[in-house]
Amino acid sequence: MTKVLIISGPLGLGHVGREIEIAKELRRIDPKVEIIWYAEEPASAVLIDAGEPTPFFFPQPLMATAMAEKQERDDMTLNLHAFFLEWRKTFPEKVAYQTKLIKEQNVDIVIGDEAMELMLAISKHPELKQFKFLYLTDFFGSYQVTHKPMQLMATWIFNKGWSNFMEHPEMYERYIHIGEKEDVKDMRMGLFLPNRKDLAEKYIDFVGPILNFNPADYADQATIKKQLGYDSHPLVVCTGGGSSAALPLFRRCAEAYPLVKKEIPDLEMDLVMGPRIAPSSIPAHDGLKVRGYVPDLYRNLAASDLSITTAGGATTLELTALQRPFLYFPFKEHFEQINEVVPRLERCHAGVKMDFSQASPEVLAKAIIDHLGEKVQYPCMSLDGAKKTAEMVHEVAN
Repeated sequence: MTKVLIISGPLGLGHVGREIEIAKELRRIDPKVEIIWYAEEPASAVLIDAGEPTPFFFPQPLMATAMAEKQERDDMTLNLHAFFLEWRKTFPEKVAYQTKLIKEQNVDIVIGDEAMELMLAISKHPELKQFKFLYLTDFFGSYQVTHKPMQLMATWIFNKGWSNFMEHPEMYERYIHIGEKEDVKDMRMGLFLPNRKDLAEKYIDFVGPILNFNPADYADQATIKKQLGYDSHPLVVCTGGGSSAALPLFRRCAEAYPLVKKEIPDLEMDLVMGPRIAPSSIPAHDGLKVRGYVPDLYRNLAASDLSITTAGGATTLELTALQRPFLYFPFKEHFEQINEVVPRLERCHAGVKMDFSQASPEVLAKAIIDHLGEKVQYPCMSLDGAKKTAEMVHEVAN
């Protein structure tokens, strides 16, 4: 019997859905496989709700999501470089915990979903790898997004470790990218560092996106609205992921709502705040629904006539697959959203990119009116990323 440890992606909720789908496919291929989890909040709660075994985790004062939230600003800035410099201080103790867990639990295979702590540790200390390792990610390295010296240093350090790991395939069995080859830019990772596209073509297995639902099941918008308790009125759904970083966007949506209501009196707006923002932080308005975490949020997105979100990879992927119109606001200084998610959306002509600093309540209200109920047709996408990933794991196991 093969024993697999899945290390869940540490930030927000964008990763855990795809990991659950991979686990389902693994059990379908090999019903005897045993899967255990390493996951922090808020992903650990989602896993438990899904019936998965209670995850292991390394106890620390601040989990990764809370650490990232310390870098938030009210202008929709989320500096991932500053977060990384702080987060990497936790890596030695976390890696010690994980490697001990792997040994004590007799783990055969580790699937590390953006498990950068383990990836960078192995790149420096290859002797730590006493297991088969598959590294999973949906972005490729760091990018410089400002001219601040600290960010330049953080980018180079991060990419040096990343490229060193990739160029030594004895450190891993598979490097799996949840995306397409076109997602990787043809540019160097930094001074004296290799070209991203060259590395990708040599070392990466691309499996395409992973969804935890079939979009065809949610094509009948009227039926989905009825099932979820919405009426037939125009519906805007606002969401911001699994952290508190999108609170300024939620407040802006609430400010724009009365302005849109003057033009569209029967408009409904549903603010889905996620697990880390108190709904009470948004003032009440008639017809404005404010709530916390909602499981299977893709159903609400399918019911929407327009969605408003950040440039999170998971939510924008779901909206694209569901063929729904949406407005999206990339976080400033968030190198992944700026350099990977936005180009992917632009390539698919999906969604309408907006700048939070320019989107006053009046500007946002006009954008809502202009795009509400808009008919869209995005390119079809592959739906077998979880299956491909599970097959690779099974192949490595055997």
